[in-house]
Amino acid sequence: MTEAAPGAPVPRTRGFAIAAVALAAVAFSLNGFFVRNLEAATTWQIVFWRATGLCLAVGVMFAWQHRGRAAAVFRQGLPIALVAAPTQGVGVVLFIYSLTHTTVANTMMMLSATPLFAALLGWAFLGEKVGWATAAAIAATMAGIGLMTLDGIAGGSLWGNLAALGNAATFAIFITYLRRGRGGDMRPTVILGAATGVVLAALVGEGIAATPWHDIVLCLAWGAFAQTAGMTLMLIGSRGLLAAEISLVAMVEFVLAPLWAWTVTGELPTPLSAAGGGIIFAAMLGWSWRRARLHRSIPLRPTGT
Repeated sequence: MTEAAPGAPVPRTRGFAIAAVALAAVAFSLNGFFVRNLEAATTWQIVFWRATGLCLAVGVMFAWQHRGRAAAVFRQGLPIALVAAPTQGVGVVLFIYSLTHTTVANTMMMLSATPLFAALLGWAFLGEKVGWATAAAIAATMAGIGLMTLDGIAGGSLWGNLAALGNAATFAIFITYLRRGRGGDMRPTVILGAATGVVLAALVGEGIAATPWHDIVLCLAWGAFAQTAGMTLMLIGSRGLLAAEISLVAMVEFVLAPLWAWTVTGELPTPLSAAGGGIIFAAMLGWSWRRARLHRSIPLRPTGT
């Protein structure tokens, strides 16, 4: 591993890193729960207030941890942040749009393809080879996505499904860039990504100031607590785990999110969507398990403070 930036948290054991990523997945799985408890907020209103909460919370944590060196550390992460942050911002918009235009289960099933998109990007831009297992998983995932797309056409949720698929692609781009800067503090990317979402919502959205107070408070809490906790834990855990191990542990999110939605609204996927999602989940689980086995002998060697 590359040397950590001063003040950047690094997990001391593999078990700690696994626990951090698992807890991050639990935090992210609450996204659908928050959306289904909103009263009247539109997609752009949700994006604006949620991103505001995330930007402020992560920014305060970053400034407090680095204190007098915050500006210098921020500049160190700026080259990657300027490229990756807009991708995160667009991804946030696609994610919220998907949650408000299809079921939580459909959104999560589509997003479970993210690690495979990351593998393709790694092959295309980082020279990482794609083996037969990855190719097979990609084929199975495409079949599952095809079933869900057909279901979306029939059920009127096509654009919500496609938005989730777009979010999977943008998030894969985002984490590909994070890999290149994992030796330093990557929170500037999170801060600028959230700020991008705020600016997009302010420029394109309408009636931001007219958001009901109930929804403003809920979205701010969503960003400041659930999203901030998830992002922080994911960054910590990713410094001590291989990409295959991260994708395996992160499957917790895709299992829990539909369950939270079911407890609130009784929302369940259609049989065709469930079949497609099952194929995607099985492909991702098998691929992640194989990748983790191939690299299980590589020891965790944390560095820095």
